[in-house]
Amino acid sequence: MMEPIKTYEMPLTPEKQAFQLYEVQGKTIANTHYPHETDRPHRHRYYEVCVFVNGAGRHEIDFNSHRIQSHSIHFLSPGQVHLISREEDYHGYLMVFSKEFYSLDTFHEDLLFQLPFFNNPHSVPILNLPQDRFGEMLELIAMMKRELLGKGVYGNDILRSYLQVFLLKCKQYYIDFFAEKQKMLDPHYALVQQFNTLLEQQFRNHHLVQYYADQLSVSPALLNRHVKRITGSTAGDLIIERLMLQAKRYLIYTDLANKEIAYQLNYEDPSYFSRIFKKKTGFSPSDFRKAENEKYQN
Repeated sequence: MMEPIKTYEMPLTPEKQAFQLYEVQGKTIANTHYPHETDRPHRHRYYEVCVFVNGAGRHEIDFNSHRIQSHSIHFLSPGQVHLISREEDYHGYLMVFSKEFYSLDTFHEDLLFQLPFFNNPHSVPILNLPQDRFGEMLELIAMMKRELLGKGVYGNDILRSYLQVFLLKCKQYYIDFFAEKQKMLDPHYALVQQFNTLLEQQFRNHHLVQYYADQLSVSPALLNRHVKRITGSTAGDLIIERLMLQAKRYLIYTDLANKEIAYQLNYEDPSYFSRIFKKKTGFSPSDFRKAENEKYQN
């Protein structure tokens, strides 16, 4: 049986920097402080922003495959399973940081949940930009590189400020270029974002729309209606989708048996969990695990 998928901590540097920036040319990351083996899907305990100057390769994110386009930015949240397959003429940057670095302390982690491309498995975490706006992002990256090399007394504070500007610019452009822009301007869009944030934090323990509606002080019918208008799916559908995504992650990065996965997701009846999984994916849990592992066998 193949090894479970790997989980990586922040790459270690001599300075143990909680924010790091790598330039990548070609197929591999030529940096001794970035020790990832990236020939199989893996996940991180930190945030990663992939900036693609040249479109050359494919990027798998949570079992969806995306062609890498030039002038694009991909966003990865802790726990997401991904794999970048680079080609020889690939050129880009990898920006990695911990939630503590961005938020100063864990009590302000909600700042990252307010960005539509992080911690939200129901949105596409990809931003394709025109050349001029992408150039603005490269200018910010150049300033980060200079600050990292300078190692000034206030370096971390300055880097954090650059990172916040970078991500706020991404948020602005994400809203500007998002295909369903009008839905993001819907007066109930903030409510749906609150639901998504709460779901990401509570999906293992709470499977019923009633719980989320109570937390948000609306009726279940109203929550379903607003969520469906903006996402195309009901709140109940998104709860099931999030549970099935986590089940897929457990199946490929752990050796947990189907029964144990069901219990991890708070399903009291493992056979019911298996039926739901097959209904939603077309595979039994065991067949899904086998098929995903076979994709990466040599």
